[in-house]
Amino acid sequence: RQRPPGTIRVRMATWAVVVALFWAFLEGSNASSVTPKFDSISSDLQCSGCTFFTKNLRTWVHRRSRSWRKMGNKKREKWVRKSLQKACSKIPEQVCTYKSKGKTEYADFGELMKKGGSHSGLSMSGDIKKELQTVCTELASEYASEIEEGYLSVKRPDKYNVHKDVCVEITGACGAKRKMIAASMATADEDVEDISADLGDLLAKEDL
Repeated sequence: RQRPPGTIRVRMATWAVVVALFWAFLEGSNASSVTPKFDSISSDLQCSGCTFFTKNLRTWVHRRSRSWRKMGNKKREKWVRKSLQKACSKIPEQVCTYKSKGKTEYADFGELMKKGGSHSGLSMSGDIKKELQTVCTELASEYASEIEEGYLSVKRPDKYNVHKDVCVEITGACGAKRKMIAASMATADEDVEDISADLGDLLAKEDL
């Protein structure tokens, strides 16, 4: 028997919702696949790992601070690229995580012990060092273009705040933006649940 026009419209609307959800899922998967390790760790460690990366990068780039003005853009770009490669080359021999002011952070275990005192939530293993290495490498690779552009836009390396640019503005790993992203993700999850419920209702009506 032929379905009434209203039923056909409901079926088309249903499939439109299904297709939209499918593409949204694919886009979300693709967006997170470029930095899988960074995306998989806690928000505290994302901030700490990003801070570690930008601190090391800044140390390398600033080695040419005195000659920066005399360097042309090509030489500056070449030096920034070399610094990006070197930024993750010196990971502390013993990397640990610990609680600092309620947040979990990466730390050089040897340096942490020199400070003395007790440290809560202390954890140390070879996997943590590998994790930090991977996080650092992912950030250096994924955001190289933005970092190069940032350094090439200033007359002195210290005029470009690479930590703010990468860790706060771009990734949202540190600062208030991290809370905003977490809130938006929670809202998005609720929207998906609502759409799924509506889809279930549409399918149920179609079967009646």
